[in-house]
Amino acid sequence: MSFTDTPLAPAIGSVVTGLDLSKDMSEPTMRRLLALLFDRGVVVIPGQALDDAAYVRFASFFGTPLDFFIAEHRNADFPAIIHINNDPATPASMRDGAVHWHSDSSYESVPGCVTMLYGKEAPVEGGETHFASTSAAYDDLPDATKARIDGLVARHELGRAPWIEGETRPDPNRPQRHTDAPSHPLVMVHPVTGRKGIFTSGTAYAIDGMDDAEATALIRELREHVVKPAYRTSYKVQPGDIVLWDNFGTVHCASPIDYSNEPGKRRLLHRISTKGMPALCA
Repeated sequence: MSFTDTPLAPAIGSVVTGLDLSKDMSEPTMRRLLALLFDRGVVVIPGQALDDAAYVRFASFFGTPLDFFIAEHRNADFPAIIHINNDPATPASMRDGAVHWHSDSSYESVPGCVTMLYGKEAPVEGGETHFASTSAAYDDLPDATKARIDGLVARHELGRAPWIEGETRPDPNRPQRHTDAPSHPLVMVHPVTGRKGIFTSGTAYAIDGMDDAEATALIRELREHVVKPAYRTSYKVQPGDIVLWDNFGTVHCASPIDYSNEPGKRRLLHRISTKGMPALCA
């Protein structure tokens, strides 16, 4: 089955039309989706109707689906699926934990590959996710800055990155995933496309061979550069949408949301994250 795609913004994102995943998860279609995702960073596929098993099958084309570390958030039958909602019963420590710019699992030795959200309910107002292209941001750096940062290695850990305007610090009582404080190149070479991108995520806090003050200033400068309007787009996941993003070439940031069960204010998303290269890209 053929499909078409339209850019969301000049630097990042595409919307796919003419694709029904309940009828077509063929290898040619999945190869084309993978290529589009790694080229554009974010892909929106509206109008889908998949059961949980089919959704997990779809996700498996984009790496190995991960079981979420907070057991009570997992789907009982399909632990790769976690439920993201704005139930007012949610403890304060668990609210708005993603309202900062980051790529998933950058605090682990093997970063996340692809993350996806499947929309079930959406509020009338609010609930957008913001995205920025780390590759487009790198391309626009002055040559002198590229020469300065190419080859540098940053250390990553949860909760230690220099914060930038508009971010919300997660509650310190929020459950944390174990981190092994890995090192990653400050300039990430995409494992599929070979394109370079700025890899500070929301967890880089130090740079090998650089004093703390200089490293903090450089990481903050790069993080602020990545999220300039020229490299960004935003999208609110609607019921039936599947939205995917490439963690090697983008960062994302949730927007604050009201926690309410009132009609028109509820949000429910089914999220899956993957690691490892997709088999079709091997």
